[in-house]
Amino acid sequence: MKFILDVNYSEQEIKWIEKNNCEILSEIKLSKTSFNENEIPKRMLKYGGAYIAEIIDDETGNLIWAELSKWKGVWHFNSYYGSLEVLEQCF
Repeated sequence: MKFILDVNYSEQEIKWIEKNNCEILSEIKLSKTSFNENEIPKRMLKYGGAYIAEIIDDETGNLIWAELSKWKGVWHFNSYYGSLEVLEQCF
C-alpha cells in the first residue's frame, strides 16, 4: 500500500528536522500493515535509521509520533512519543 504524506511542517518543526538531519518523506510504500484507522500515517520522517510517523493516539485523539517497525513481515508502530522533543530525548 502506498501512503501519500503531508509535508507541511511548522517553522519550529523544520528547525528540529534540520538540527537532527532528518529526511521528510512525501510518500512511502509498505506492504502488509497492521494499522488501525488511527494509525494511518499523516506525516513521516526518516530519523537516523528509523522511520517516524505522526499518527492519532487512540486514547486521546491527539497527534503523536510513533516509530515504524517490521515484525514477522508486517509493518506496525512499536514506540510512541508525545512530541519530537520527547522522541529526541528517548531515542
